[in-house]
Amino acid sequence: MRRAALLSFVFCLLAVAPASAAVTTLRLDGIGPLTLGMSRTAAVGTGWLSDRSAGCELASPRPIVYQLRGGKAPSGLRGSVEFSGGKLTNVSVTRGAKTALGIRPNVSTPAGMVRAYRRAGFSAKATFEETFQATFVTVQKNGEQVLSGFATGKRLSVLSLPFTSTCE
Repeated sequence: MRRAALLSFVFCLLAVAPASAAVTTLRLDGIGPLTLGMSRTAAVGTGWLSDRSAGCELASPRPIVYQLRGGKAPSGLRGSVEFSGGKLTNVSVTRGAKTALGIRPNVSTPAGMVRAYRRAGFSAKATFEETFQATFVTVQKNGEQVLSGFATGKRLSVLSLPFTSTCE
């Protein structure tokens, strides 16, 4: 009798417990309604973007950057997008997203990302860069870079399409 009551209580807790935030898939061409190459106007119109700012002052033309925190963006998603020449050129995520192969920032390692993409038929490598004191992972398809990872420790902190943007 006690066991039945306890099980009933546990099932009630599970029924009312909040669902964990969904993890958005970072595709090789974008995330959610955002697609590489789309216009800034169309991207802003998705409701996924907020907090416009100027990008790297050393780039010419200087890119425009938005945070992935708009009213329609998934609540657990964190990252930014970059526009150059009025087109979406880069997507970087730090939380709330995973690739189709299950690679996630703050969870996956550079070596795990390289293994997963090589098994899937991509060219992938991890390189430690002294200048940044960080490991950059590059994933290529048909000789073109399609995905990047960045880690300053044992785990990836950023996943980016198609490259990790730096300003030096």
